Amino acid sequence: MSDRFTEKILQRRRRTRWRIALGVLVVVVLGAAVWAVWFSSLLEARTVEVDGTEHLRVERVLRAAEVPVGTPLPRLDTDAIVERVETLTPVESVRVERDLPHTVRIVVTERTAAAWLDRSGTPWAVDASGVVYRPLNSEPSHLPELAVDPEDRRVVVAAARVAADIAHADPRLLAQTRTIRAETRDSIELDLTGGRTVVWGSAEQSEAKLAVLRPLLQIRARGYDVSAPERPTTAE
Repeated sequence: MSDRFTEKILQRRRRTRWRIALGVLVVVVLGAAVWAVWFSSLLEARTVEVDGTEHLRVERVLRAAEVPVGTPLPRLDTDAIVERVETLTPVESVRVERDLPHTVRIVVTERTAAAWLDRSGTPWAVDASGVVYRPLNSEPSHLPELAVDPEDRRVVVAAARVAADIAHADPRLLAQTRTIRAETRDSIELDLTGGRTVVWGSAEQSEAKLAVLRPLLQIRARGYDVSAPERPTTAE
């Protein structure tokens, strides 16, 4: 066997040993990295911060969130935290962020009032989807009152939707709207300033109803009916 052939065999064996050693090293390094990230205290949750709250107390959010402090951030079940915080009625949406190396940030979006209603002598804020979500210190003059049965969920939703549609499309009309009345989902009426009344009907076709109501209000009258927007009428 020639020296050249022997040297080739030795080189091949050395390369094989290096490949094996490199493979073992990679496995060790990856294992150490996985352990450090997923199981050690290197990236554990130590601090929980709450952003976005205005009326909701931070302590209440923290209690609802039940963030498992000490859990490595990559293993944190953020979906479960979101679900727990969303059980708070004033919360519209939640986002949970991992802020390395040790912080969990809960970003809350609170509901926005579209109207209010009276519940046992206390004014409560109602959002655009009809959720009655928090008591108010006083009756808000910039929002219409929903004169509805607060226990009739379907009527509350319909009346709140009308309030939200008016606020979005015609803030000037909203400022003139004192009360939105309804006994059923299809019998909604607006009490405007000046003793005027608008028969609105159902919560459907808000865009069409607003389009015909604007010029209709230029006519001096006590009552306006846009429940059928293709046939609007006035009443003395």
